[in-house]
Amino acid sequence: MTPLNLFSSTEFWTSLIVALIGGGGVGAIIGAISSRRKDTADIAAKACDILTDSVIKPLREQVESQEEQIQHLEDQQRKYFALAAYTRQLFHWLQQFCEIVEPDFLKRHPKPHLPDELRADVAPETVEDA
Repeated sequence: MTPLNLFSSTEFWTSLIVALIGGGGVGAIIGAISSRRKDTADIAAKACDILTDSVIKPLREQVESQEEQIQHLEDQQRKYFALAAYTRQLFHWLQQFCEIVEPDFLKRHPKPHLPDELRADVAPETVEDA
């Protein structure tokens, strides 16, 4: 019998199947497949841990740091706007004082106008000069 005829014979395949089942070959194949799946799951879990530790964790820390910086800048901005509003109110008060004490003072020394680039940042109720 030639090797080509061997693979086409029914007796060969029957003997092979019986040998695999009787000799534990099927169990070995199933065990190898399940072991490989477990190894794959372990590898995927390790890769996920590495990704979390080396990429995601630093990004979270960076985002938290940036959120703190943004909060600090927003606090500073509120202080700046409050200071600008107070300064404008103070100078308007001084303007009224000068008008009472020396009415010609503002004619000789006109009040400077608010620069256009600052107009959007100053509260409209404090802008009296156009």
